Amino acid sequence: PTTKGKMKTAKHPNDEADLPEEDSKPPAKRPRRKAAIKSEKLIAGMAEDDDDVKKPPPKRPRRNKNKAALKSEEPAEDDDASDQKNNSKKRSSKERSAPIPVDAMVNVMEFLPPRSLYNIALTCKSLREMVTTKMVVQSALIHGGNPSKSMTELHSLMRNHSIHVPSPLRLLRLANGKRCEFCVNKSVNSLYNGLNIGAFSCWDCLAKGDDPLTKAWKTSWARYWRNPVYQKILNHPRVAFRDKSKGKFLWIQDRMDAHGEKFGPIVCWEDIDAMAECADGKNATAAAKAASSVAANHASVAANYVAGRLAEANALSNIEWIDRYLTDTLGAPPVEEYSEFIEAFADITDRARRIAREKENIKRDKRVKKQENRRAATDKFLADVTALIDEPFREKAVERSSSSYKTFVTPFVEDLMSPYLRAVSSIKKNTSTELAKEINTFLRSLDELLAMNFLSDDDAFE
Repeated sequence: PTTKGKMKTAKHPNDEADLPEEDSKPPAKRPRRKAAIKSEKLIAGMAEDDDDVKKPPPKRPRRNKNKAALKSEEPAEDDDASDQKNNSKKRSSKERSAPIPVDAMVNVMEFLPPRSLYNIALTCKSLREMVTTKMVVQSALIHGGNPSKSMTELHSLMRNHSIHVPSPLRLLRLANGKRCEFCVNKSVNSLYNGLNIGAFSCWDCLAKGDDPLTKAWKTSWARYWRNPVYQKILNHPRVAFRDKSKGKFLWIQDRMDAHGEKFGPIVCWEDIDAMAECADGKNATAAAKAASSVAANHASVAANYVAGRLAEANALSNIEWIDRYLTDTLGAPPVEEYSEFIEAFADITDRARRIAREKENIKRDKRVKKQENRRAATDKFLADVTALIDEPFREKAVERSSSSYKTFVTPFVEDLMSPYLRAVSSIKKNTSTELAKEINTFLRSLDELLAMNFLSDDDAFE
């Protein structure tokens, strides 16, 4: 206590006033954690990335400038040489891209098969217009197969002028057809022989379904055998039909394909009655009946019938009115339009037959050569096996039958050799050695068996 009544606290021995200068410094900072250091580095990296985004990298110099710089450093003679080289390259590229002349293209198309000719016709309009009827007929007949069959069937119809003249593109479609052009479901390889419709049709579309293509004109109808005009109309060469036991199947109606081209027979089922009932048809019927009545003056009925039929035939011998009706009323094409197809077919037929014979001879020669090679390989294989068989029983083991050179008398040899003789390609290098080894092993064991002493049947004790 002090005199003034105030208490004075005593100083602690560790107070700053009593400590030396070194101990009086503030305490050292605690070392920083690694996580804090990483976070600072990450933040600094993000800042640098932002700076990079803000400042895009400098653009690369253009190549043209470099080339120009390089060219400027080169001497003038090199510039002239490079210009000549560039001009030659341009000239060569133009020459390569030059179009083929029309005459050369036509010559190339004449040698193409039907499928390739059809593909090239679909390329462009100019090439499509180059396709001609003669070109299609030549391609189909020379290359043979189903296109040749279709052209042959069309020729019989075109020769009678009984169908509408097909365009070259339709001929191409008929030559390359694979399916029915009406239902597009059934497979059809070529124009069926005897259908006489000139269309790519299957049997179901021909006379079945909701919309059949043909319909039977029955010859048992009274109007057919009473009126001779019907017989004359149906026997006309330009009237196409399929003759069956049920009647004559005629085209029902005119049809047009997807390209707007009329195709098929000229005369339809309903046109028969229309032709018989027209003015010319009635006049022909009246003339036939008048001639028949005049000729029927014989005593017997049979003689009158025969005479009447002959008189009707003579009266109906003039068929110009049928041709006139087909041209004026039905719009049949003129006969001159059929000449291109007929002449092309006649000109190419002999050449196509000669080429077909040459192809057949080539196939026969290949077949004979293949058989000879097979026979030579077989003989070599048998000779190798025979040479490896032991001498004592070599001839007997490889003895062959008189009926075939591939058949052996010894059964087990036949079983071993027959698989390789049937398929010569299955023979390998070690096949002959393996077979000879098996044959030798079997025959040696058989020889040892035959050399044994057997019991005698004469000795009762044995």
